[in-house]
Amino acid sequence: MSAAGGDRTKDDWRAWAKTIDRAQESASVAATLKGWPPLHGTVLSYLAMADEVNVGRLHSLDRCRIAITRTPANGPLSVHEHKPELLESHRLGFEQPIEDTPRVELDDIDVVLVPGLAFDRRGNRLGWGKGYYDELLARLPAGVIRVGVTVDELLVDALPTDDHDQRVAWVATESGVHRTGVAISDATERFVSGAIPSGVAPDIHRFPAGTRTSADAAAAVGVELGEIAKSILFDVDGESVLVIAPGDRRINEIKLVASLDADSARIVDRATVHDRTGFVVGGTPAVGLPKSIRILADPGLARYRWVWSAGGTPDTVYPVALERLIAASGARWADVTDRGK
Repeated sequence: MSAAGGDRTKDDWRAWAKTIDRAQESASVAATLKGWPPLHGTVLSYLAMADEVNVGRLHSLDRCRIAITRTPANGPLSVHEHKPELLESHRLGFEQPIEDTPRVELDDIDVVLVPGLAFDRRGNRLGWGKGYYDELLARLPAGVIRVGVTVDELLVDALPTDDHDQRVAWVATESGVHRTGVAISDATERFVSGAIPSGVAPDIHRFPAGTRTSADAAAAVGVELGEIAKSILFDVDGESVLVIAPGDRRINEIKLVASLDADSARIVDRATVHDRTGFVVGGTPAVGLPKSIRILADPGLARYRWVWSAGGTPDTVYPVALERLIAASGARWADVTDRGK
């Protein structure tokens, strides 16, 4: 079947996809994901049916707390801890947690592994037509890392979509974990490539009107100003120091100097930002930098589980779990802000 969607319906694509053997590449796909640094934390996985890519090899990884969905007789999917001794068989042939298995809150999930019949390079998913996963994905926080799981043959150029369809930001196959979505600039590509080894998998959102300021970004995304994790570069006694702070607070140079037992601090100019970070003002990310820079994070960010951070250019941002951003950046907590922008 052609990789281009043409005028084929979802049912046409499903009929074709079901002829492709996905299970035979399970070991290779699981190995790909095992070596992918962002796969850690609470991972919403699945228990494969006979013809699906089986990711069960990942369920014993020490760095992952595994959760599994349950399909109730009525209503949406629920999410539960994965306890192999507390499973039952669903009437459609797959295993699932029993009803009394402890639940996992959606806000606790870091990564979701999404099964599907096929995926396209824009991140669209072809499911079985029941809508369970689309409904679940729509309820997840924006910063949850969404990874479709399939084989290379079932990663196609374009699939037909409906308004309710939910996309994934990444697709894992036997050949790698592939970013989906629209084309991005060279600067954002450099940022994404640099972020992955640190454990961050950015789902880039581009806003042509620009997100240069925290207020711009908050308005574009539709979140509180404090949920924007702005990154500002300072020169502190001749050393570059990047400060990550909430968008609704102002960085206080006196506090910054005191936190580092230094003599002076000043915001650097645009040329210096680019020279020392490789990125421009308004797009400087906190992770994926080409040079090692000391980074401080203001505790005002700790009000939020999820924040939005710069994606390498003044018109791109991405959502990320604050804990993951801090760990990936190597930032040290320091009270360096005052209330007000």
